[in-house]
Amino acid sequence: MRNAVLLLIAGLGLSGCMSMDSLSLGKSEPTETDYYLIDTKFRFICLGNTTQCRDMTKIVSSRSQLAPIEKAYGTPIKGPNYPVSLTRMLLNPADGSYTSSPAGTTGRYFKIPVNDKTQIAWDALGTIESGLY
Repeated sequence: MRNAVLLLIAGLGLSGCMSMDSLSLGKSEPTETDYYLIDTKFRFICLGNTTQCRDMTKIVSSRSQLAPIEKAYGTPIKGPNYPVSLTRMLLNPADGSYTSSPAGTTGRYFKIPVNDKTQIAWDALGTIESGLY
């Protein structure tokens, strides 16, 4: 019986039905963190291709926490749709200090660099999400 099980496992492995990659634990794609990825549909900003993301829709109830972003970008985040205003600000800063670039072909995702301005926005959004202000 034991030999039959070993033969079955060996046969599956050799036939390609079972990959050794599927058996390895903790293996993942390399991460990139030199940019932020903005999802314009759901208003999320993520650190590179990681799962570290911030929800920009939460700024609606935290207007007082937006001052650092507004100061860094030199322009107010305007209503009535604050998340859209923030997204536009991040994608196209008024001073032209950086540019965004499309990621993919759908027009939904954009990359912006990690720099002093974008880091301020990232940190402010983290503070808003944590509720510790």
